[in-house]
Amino acid sequence: MRLFHITKRLVPAILLLTVILSSCTKEEKVYELTAQLSNTTISASASSQFLNIQASDQWASSVTYTSGESGWLTLLPSSGTGNANAVLQYTENKSAADRVAQIKVTCGDKEVIITLTQQKAAVTPPPSNPALGWVEIPSGGTTADCEVVSHSITIDNKNVRNFSLMYDKKEKIAYWVAYPHHPSYLGSTGRTDNWQPDPKFASDIQPYYFSGISGFDRGHQIPSADRTVSFLANSQTFFFTNMTPQRGDLNQKLWANLEGQVRGWMSGCDTLYVVTGAILKTAGGNETISYATDDRGGKVAVPNYYYKVLLRLKGGNYDAIGFWYEHRSYGSGNATAAETKSIDQIEALTGFNFFANLPREKQDPAEAAWNPSAWNL
Repeated sequence: MRLFHITKRLVPAILLLTVILSSCTKEEKVYELTAQLSNTTISASASSQFLNIQASDQWASSVTYTSGESGWLTLLPSSGTGNANAVLQYTENKSAADRVAQIKVTCGDKEVIITLTQQKAAVTPPPSNPALGWVEIPSGGTTADCEVVSHSITIDNKNVRNFSLMYDKKEKIAYWVAYPHHPSYLGSTGRTDNWQPDPKFASDIQPYYFSGISGFDRGHQIPSADRTVSFLANSQTFFFTNMTPQRGDLNQKLWANLEGQVRGWMSGCDTLYVVTGAILKTAGGNETISYATDDRGGKVAVPNYYYKVLLRLKGGNYDAIGFWYEHRSYGSGNATAAETKSIDQIEALTGFNFFANLPREKQDPAEAAWNPSAWNL
């Protein structure tokens, strides 16, 4: 009987201890994770896109190649904490087969797997060195630090060039960006703002412009509005190699107006060949080079001059005009005849031979002439 009373008194104590221990037990952490990719089937061209990651804690990624070649895909950064727009870069597929990769993102006990398919090369892509006869490609002016590359896209199931550029890997700017302009390059795609490194170059020889440039705009050389036929065509204009540190009061005013004028001239001819460039020093000049700072604190050369040279094919005939600007404000008006020069004059300033692949009997008279009124200037 006495034992019963002792046991009876112990039961409430045991229950109370159980409640206390239960209340001290740490609640299991709940993780949240989503990962989204705009395009899971991509063309054969080298390019990149953002992988949007929404994570409640630390996340990590991995890539598994399930079909075709391997090693063609990178994700930067490959891990992080919280939300991120990671840059998914992929190289050109030159093979005759599709290649497939699975991207896995994990956060705690959550994981998302995305399958990415890159289509096989529809046709033989443009050679890595585009000095093959394209009218718009300049010659000359190269140094040991410069490299010429070309980017391609698909229009109406045909692999075509988007633009080419000559990039200085030391100063981290392109001295020229050259491209054909035609209504086939225009469509309904809006501005993608897909800022990204150029997949044709190693990331450590490019500036990082995800957040901008200290004190300057990210000035396009081939404008976003000139390539609206597809997401890829427009995205490629946001490669960091296409950007220079450009004053906002030039980039957003006269320079933007000139880009609009160029699109107007394009609509009235068969094809317009455009070369846009940035110059640090004129040929034989001794100008001082200043530098801006990118996202990582790296130095990027600031151009002292900008130029555009245009070659118009209309009714079987060629004519040309050039524009030359110091890197300063010119106000908010349109480009005028006062800023124009002949192509020969701009060649003398830059050291380049523009439209070098045009037959001399057509090239020489077009480049020597200076007739702003023919361009409604």
